[in-house]
Amino acid sequence: MEFDDYVQSGKIASKARQEGYKMIEEGFELRKLADYLEDFIRSQGANIGFPVNLSINNEAAHFTPAPDTDTKFQQGDLVKLDLGAEINGCLADTAVTKEVTTNKWSNLIRASEEAVENAIRKVKVGVLTSEIGREIEATIKKYGFNPIYNLTGHTIEKYVLHAGTSFPNYDDGSRVKLYPGMTFAIEPFATTGKGKVKGLEFGNIMICLKEDSDESMKNLRKVSRGLPFSTRDAARILSNYDSVIREAQKKKFLYFYPVLKENKGEMVSQTEHSIFLREDGPVVTTL
Repeated sequence: MEFDDYVQSGKIASKARQEGYKMIEEGFELRKLADYLEDFIRSQGANIGFPVNLSINNEAAHFTPAPDTDTKFQQGDLVKLDLGAEINGCLADTAVTKEVTTNKWSNLIRASEEAVENAIRKVKVGVLTSEIGREIEATIKKYGFNPIYNLTGHTIEKYVLHAGTSFPNYDDGSRVKLYPGMTFAIEPFATTGKGKVKGLEFGNIMICLKEDSDESMKNLRKVSRGLPFSTRDAARILSNYDSVIREAQKKKFLYFYPVLKENKGEMVSQTEHSIFLREDGPVVTTL
């Protein structure tokens, strides 16, 4: 049953990714796209596994538009669309990169695409996560770029999108072996930079860390089901969401996901698929 739910959440996430890719066009509002895709995921019978990420240019991950923004995609933007779906706690995570109007970064995009393809070919029971990372780094460097060394793929557990085991984008020497029933996401990031991101700014994504007796916080926890949620989610159910979030953050009831950025002027591409590993090989749920 869990396997079926992972497959179904993967199919829905894949459909949403494909829909979103077509809609990333010059002049279209980021908020409208994020809202549309999250509504689409729900309409297909899944819940949101992670707020729709629309990270641009040197942003690698963890940016979703605020509820009151009218920012639009611009010519030359390099957009990472990263989203997740959940059914009965079984999650799927997938990402694609699109350049808006121009065609300057096609090799950078292809580097992360080919890296995930090559990495998946390596996946089988008993393989080390470091071997997956070695393949990712070699592929990206072949194109003349660097992987982002301090970002990784991750195992997926029920109601936990980023679980304990990391899938590095280089050979980190890990001796962790893949095993049947393991569910995980491989997500190579390729960059024109040195391959290190920093997180300093709030990207409008958060997760509840503790229980709180406050009625507003109870509602937020109920809506998010313990998974990450966005300021747009909060705004839908709370008229005073700003003050509730600020107060909860002061009390350390919330963790704020920072936008992860390469150095200014550098570019980042990302490709991601989720995988359920069976004894006879990998099932890529988000193709």
